Amino acid sequence: MGIKKIKDNRHISLLLLTKNEEGNIKKYFDWLDRCTSINEIVVVDECSIDNTINTLKSLENKYRKVKIYSPNIEDDFSAKRTFALKNCTNDWIFWLDADEKPSEELIQFLDHIDKHQCNVYSFKRRDFFFTQELKHGENGHSKFVRLFNKNYGSFIGRVHEVWKTNQPVVDTNLVISHYPHQSIKSLMEKINYYSDIRAKELFDQKVESNVFEIIFYPVAKFFQDYIFKLGFLDSTAGIVMALTMSFHSFLVRSKLWQLHHP
Repeated sequence: MGIKKIKDNRHISLLLLTKNEEGNIKKYFDWLDRCTSINEIVVVDECSIDNTINTLKSLENKYRKVKIYSPNIEDDFSAKRTFALKNCTNDWIFWLDADEKPSEELIQFLDHIDKHQCNVYSFKRRDFFFTQELKHGENGHSKFVRLFNKNYGSFIGRVHEVWKTNQPVVDTNLVISHYPHQSIKSLMEKINYYSDIRAKELFDQKVESNVFEIIFYPVAKFFQDYIFKLGFLDSTAGIVMALTMSFHSFLVRSKLWQLHHP
């Protein structure tokens, strides 16, 4: 039995962005075989040079189609998600990053949800630094909209994109586990990349930076994450993440200043 192109809310499209995610897909996507509601995976791939494409294609079967696109969209995650959204057959969308995995309870929720009761759902996210869960700080209190009817909102934000809607959001306690940082090197590379995009976004919005912001934004960010959000309770991982997020703030404000003073 092939996959039918339907819009009767029986099925869900999984939306992914990828770039060299072969390892993560092999490691975290076995859950798809236990989820009957997802009948298509719509992927925007950014010129992967590993075996990401073939690994994604291996997820396809007679009940689930994999659609892969490589549009020329740079440094705008919302634009990439929106492009993928336009190529989704179903109205209902579940979106993840390649380094995320839904809990068994969430998988069951996807398969049995009454899609006529609400149009938007949010879930908790458990962040892991290496193998340690971050239970405090910025990463310890994360909830995100990840399941929605695509007719009631849009993606915003060039980096760390979110789904913006005027619909009521059902705030659940179901969990997505997130494994983003397997080394300090990869963490620094991501922060450098994300700060480039964020600085350019602020520059385009006519926001300026100065020496006061370059000094005090990172300091305030550290105290917010490490002290007020209790990041110190995560021990060494907590201070590493607090300092890293502070450094991200420093990079954004410094790069923003540089864009205004080429």
